[in-house]
Amino acid sequence: MIREGTSALPAQRAAGADEDRVGAVERYKEIIGLAGEAVERMRTADRARVADLVGRLIETQELMARAIAQERDVRVGVSVVWEQAVEALWNERWFAITPVPPPNEKVPARPQNDYVQAMDAAYRNLVESLQKRSLFGRKG
Repeated sequence: MIREGTSALPAQRAAGADEDRVGAVERYKEIIGLAGEAVERMRTADRARVADLVGRLIETQELMARAIAQERDVRVGVSVVWEQAVEALWNERWFAITPVPPPNEKVPARPQNDYVQAMDAAYRNLVESLQKRSLFGRKG
């Protein structure tokens, strides 16, 4: 039984509900519009972030390429200096010639150029000491 003054229809369908329905439709459109704007802001922020990350990736890849090239150059340099040292010491009977020792990876981190300069200085010292020895005559 329906009482007088009440309707069996839901409130949205009751008299005057057309105005509420229009308000609800407008509110729905407003919410969807806000959600769409939020999604577009997120996409814009994502595109900016992607552009930043791609730039950083390119920089990192360039750094890696330079590091790999530098490592290759240093290995070749070490090999050349080692061969020169072996050649300089070839006639020294006391010196046991061995292959190039493996890199010591426990040394403190410093710029690579510091190590290259130390290697060059050690080779120069070797050559100078061998030259001095030849000036004073060989023992053996």
